[in-house]
Amino acid sequence: MQVNYYQSQRVRLLADTLQAENAKAKALIAPYKNKLDSQMNIRIMVAEADFKKDNPEGTLGNMVCDLLMTYAQSQKMPADFCVLNNGGLRIPTLYKGDITVRTVFELMPFENSLVLVKVSGANCAKLFAMIAENDGVPVSGLRMEISEGKAKEIMIQNQAFDPAKDYWILTSDYIANGGDKADALKNPIERKDYPVLLRDILMIEMKKKFYDGETLVPVKDGRITKK
Repeated sequence: MQVNYYQSQRVRLLADTLQAENAKAKALIAPYKNKLDSQMNIRIMVAEADFKKDNPEGTLGNMVCDLLMTYAQSQKMPADFCVLNNGGLRIPTLYKGDITVRTVFELMPFENSLVLVKVSGANCAKLFAMIAENDGVPVSGLRMEISEGKAKEIMIQNQAFDPAKDYWILTSDYIANGGDKADALKNPIERKDYPVLLRDILMIEMKKKFYDGETLVPVKDGRITKK
């Protein structure tokens, strides 16, 4: 079958025609919206400068991973290092000034929970190779150099990486399930799932620091470098 004739027409639809806004419905949800807005606008921290997502290392990813590691340590979790993915951070920049509950939801809108996986040194090496191929990802407790597309000079908790050892990696359920090419984590020696969302952990740790009179200062310490 061959089409010999085609005609199109542009028709503009007005909002009123679609009844896009219903006054009764708007009035009905107003009390709930106001209550939600009041909760979402609560200040939980202050950023001293902008935090940015970047490769091979970004201050935004550093901050998120460091807070997750702080939480893990407070809960006596045996985490050696933390690994996340830049795709899980949904805003490119967290700007200087007040950080609210809404800010954290915008940063991490997904329902990702905290996971610990115990991984062999051989699979850790595969993970580090993936990090190098991706030009770096957010980490904490880990330092490495990317040279000619390969992971080198790897340090974990200030100790040289030992491929004969097993390591506990703190991450999200998405990454632990092999998301974002993290296949090395899919079949761990051991796995511990925790019923707490990553964004909730961020809010817990931010509130704690804010209550103690602290603010967030961007840190870029060369944990991942590239040559």
